[in-house]
Amino acid sequence: HKFDPMPREKPLSGVISAFNQICQMIKVRDRPVVANKLRAEFGVDFNLLLRLLPNVSVLFPELVSPALRVEAGEAMNARSVCFLLLRFVRVVSSPRHPVMLFLDDIQWADSTALDVIHTILSDTM
Repeated sequence: HKFDPMPREKPLSGVISAFNQICQMIKVRDRPVVANKLRAEFGVDFNLLLRLLPNVSVLFPELVSPALRVEAGEAMNARSVCFLLLRFVRVVSSPRHPVMLFLDDIQWADSTALDVIHTILSDTM
């Protein structure tokens, strides 16, 4: 994902966009396996994951309904976003299938986005 030099209204949109794109790649690679792991990991929090990463719905075509759509103006704080992304990464990556993100022009990222990236990269689980 490429970060823009102009400030955005949504400080984490660049990070979220990068992770949202991963869902499209998973759909092609290991959809049934990853979908089952996501379902087990997130359980009742699945709707939160879907709000954050709408492309998760491509892994669960049978679950998408109008009730799961995000309402305009709904927001999550940076800690919640970070925690959900961390859980997502733990599910979709492994030593056999690592996740690699290319974050272009990261010098334009704001401090909130950098904190989330740092937390995810520092995870030892």
